[in-house]
Amino acid sequence: MQIVAKVASAMQAVFGRMLNDLARTTGCVRRQRKFSGALLVRTLVLTLLHRPAAKERDYRAMAAKLGVHVTEEAVAQRFTDGLVRFLAEVLKRAVAQTLAAKPVPGGLLRKFTDVRIGDSTTLTLPDEMAGQFPGCGGTGKACRAALKIQVLWSLATGRLIEWLLEPGRASDSLSPITAEVPPAGSLSVFDLGYFSLERFQEVAAAKAHWISRFQYPTNVFDRAGKLLSLLRFLKQHGAHGLVDVPVVLGAAERLACRMVAVRVPAEVAARRRQRIRQYARDHGRQPSQDYLALQEWTIFVTNCPANLLNWKEVVVLYRARWQIELLFKLWKSHNRLAERDIAATPQRQMAVLYAKLIGVLVQHWILLTATWSDGQRSLRKAAVIVRDWIVLLSDALDDPRRLCRLLRRLNDAIAKTARVTRRRRHPSLFQLLENPGLLDYSVR
Repeated sequence: MQIVAKVASAMQAVFGRMLNDLARTTGCVRRQRKFSGALLVRTLVLTLLHRPAAKERDYRAMAAKLGVHVTEEAVAQRFTDGLVRFLAEVLKRAVAQTLAAKPVPGGLLRKFTDVRIGDSTTLTLPDEMAGQFPGCGGTGKACRAALKIQVLWSLATGRLIEWLLEPGRASDSLSPITAEVPPAGSLSVFDLGYFSLERFQEVAAAKAHWISRFQYPTNVFDRAGKLLSLLRFLKQHGAHGLVDVPVVLGAAERLACRMVAVRVPAEVAARRRQRIRQYARDHGRQPSQDYLALQEWTIFVTNCPANLLNWKEVVVLYRARWQIELLFKLWKSHNRLAERDIAATPQRQMAVLYAKLIGVLVQHWILLTATWSDGQRSLRKAAVIVRDWIVLLSDALDDPRRLCRLLRRLNDAIAKTARVTRRRRHPSLFQLLENPGLLDYSVR
């Protein structure tokens, strides 16, 4: 089944009439008058995809488009505990629809069976949700309740391999997304919040690869077992701004791997030190001089041998991790996932959040049909076009053939208008994946 047909099927599973029974079992719809479970989900999710800061009049207009004529007061009365439970269950069904496009053709990604990126983003919630989703701490009532979205994402196919909701205070390093055993020949890239020598060993045992930034102050040994002063070692061996050597990490773990260290410009190092000092002051700490001095270097560790990846390819693939940050930014800025009406009831705030979460998943599926086979794509530009097409798509949800035709037309529109241009200065990621030699990372 082609990706367009798969997405059409997934959309019908999320918006279909089988939701009517679920609405009754969750107490959302007790006696159907105008809204069935399916029509209620369509009204909320499609409205928020089209207008993320929707008001009652916007929900009413979408309901009318779907054939349900209600007053704005009737819409407002729908935001109940039952609706929150219902939408939470619909979200679970949406998450279960794991869709993947064809892998991006050619380039650096083709060296691996898959390239997986893991990260999280956090959203604040009403204080009343602190029992279910305790927040991240802070002074007073700051962030008493928060929800963390953990995502394990295939950069090659766009598939959301894992998509989990956790309390805001949950540790990234203990997240279930780190327990996912990667397939042999794949590459996993996580940020420092997930740094774990034990996990790196498990990835290598699965005959897969990993790249990470180095976490200070992990012990570093040479291959003979001698403990290194990392700062002194880099100064001695990095006269030309590059160190690429085999090392062993961890006093107990003794993980054999490769270290790639690249000196950064003085202004970059200065900005890093400024941030570190500010963070330390905010938390009543004092950064060590060695740690401040190490900001002169960007240090990567990996089990990818030099005959698989040269140092520039290591840097490019770690930089690719930023794509998941852009995905989160799309959800938060374009879909306004992080915005909530603090004057609204907790039930309304949570219902809107769950409806938006369902919406960003549906949006992601649509983007898979339209952008993934072309590395020269802009998710942000494509998402803007999807928003404009929501009303058209809403008319076709009960007609699989018509929905597929609309998705293909949408694909054509995105292909013509949602591309990024090639740049001579500051090449985009798709250019670097095609040709890592374009990386402007001078070593001296």
